[in-house]
Amino acid sequence: MKLVPFLLAGLLALAAAGRFHAEAQVRQVERQLSQLSRDKQKVEGEIERVRLEVEVLESAGRLSELNANHLALRAVRAEQLVDDQAVAQVIGLMAPHKPAALPANADIIGNAIGMIDPALGAVKGRE
Repeated sequence: MKLVPFLLAGLLALAAAGRFHAEAQVRQVERQLSQLSRDKQKVEGEIERVRLEVEVLESAGRLSELNANHLALRAVRAEQLVDDQAVAQVIGLMAPHKPAALPANADIIGNAIGMIDPALGAVKGRE
């Protein structure tokens, strides 16, 4: 009988130590979370700063200024622009192509779909 109070006191001391240990772990995890939150905010700030720097570096005004100071490029003239067919003609890959005239009631989108899947499109001769 005299042993029971000592046993209960021991169990109470163990429970108190366990609770203290658990609270210490919770405080440690809260400190880690707080540090992670600060680190996240710092990285987000750095990302925003880099985005702004990229925006400034890629701005049309800055690129025009670099062009004027270092490259001396002139504006593109319309006759300098060509399409892929013109390039192919120049290097001899294909003959000049003139698209066929389409009737006023042509279903261009339906025909394009019909080339892929005749059951869905309106390709003439495949309906």
